Amino acid sequence: MLAMLVSSASAEILRHDFNNLDLEGWVVREDHQTVAIDNGELIAGVPPPEPDSTTLVLVPKELPASDYDVAVSVRLDLFLFHPIVANGAGIGLRGHSTEKFLGLVKNDKLQDPRALSDLGYYFFIGQNTEGQWGVGASIWHIERVAVNAEGFLRGVFVENELLRFSPFDVKMGEWYRLRVVADANLFRVFVNEEQILGLRDVRYSEGTIYLSSGFGNVIRFDDFEVKYDAPAAVQPRRKLATMWSEIKIQ
Repeated sequence: MLAMLVSSASAEILRHDFNNLDLEGWVVREDHQTVAIDNGELIAGVPPPEPDSTTLVLVPKELPASDYDVAVSVRLDLFLFHPIVANGAGIGLRGHSTEKFLGLVKNDKLQDPRALSDLGYYFFIGQNTEGQWGVGASIWHIERVAVNAEGFLRGVFVENELLRFSPFDVKMGEWYRLRVVADANLFRVFVNEEQILGLRDVRYSEGTIYLSSGFGNVIRFDDFEVKYDAPAAVQPRRKLATMWSEIKIQ
């Protein structure tokens, strides 16, 4: 389960090393058959993955904050090139549903939690649409909204826009420590403690966090950690001690 460590009245840390073989505290998007825990590692996209769909999204429940320091160890076991959108495994931030963004629901509590990754920022290790390996930052946003003659909503079209991409020597089967620090409209992306990307964007100010394997990939995750400042009205639910395994970086 997710282990909450409380360091002050407002600052909170959540950790998961996947050693206890459960995903309590997470919401799994897509079919549960695409999820496995093996050797204390989360496997996302258990073969055979579907090449045209995101094989897994994990959304930690109830993280009501906008600024995060998120890190996870990532290993690419199987990777599929995608010619339409940049593809990779990584961390999503400030995710929320299209329905809330359009004002069709008042808050996320009225929304299927699996939809909370419809829109938001995504930071990944993988490839751009030209097949170049590297570290990227993208945003899922509404491209257009279709309405009928009476003004009723007919459809919402969402697209993925690549914001930044930096070439990086990615090797299959190696562990990388991916870390994203979000502070207001500033985002910094680190791999193995080295800053690779930095960018600013103002389109989303808050939302949830998720992990994704990307499109048709098989990815291993381990040693997930997020630090954030909870709103004053949100009281810590519990204090849990946790055994923290060695972070996987090669």
